Amino acid sequence: MSKTPVQIHRVAGGDIVLWIDDGQSIHMKLRGSNLDPVELNEDEAESFAQTLTLLAQQLRSS
Repeated sequence: MSKTPVQIHRVAGGDIVLWIDDGQSIHMKLRGSNLDPVELNEDEAESFAQTLTLLAQQLRSS
């Protein structure tokens, strides 16, 4: 049985990376180290929110 490729979503110029893992949960990684903040402008914040909503809808429908 072949596994469906994971769809990776990059937001804020790649500073935020999101994906669904095993159809169970949304995973998120932030670029950088030492828990430095990722700053978002208005467009990046909207894109981040839209991406989270899209992934939540995908989880809900699976």
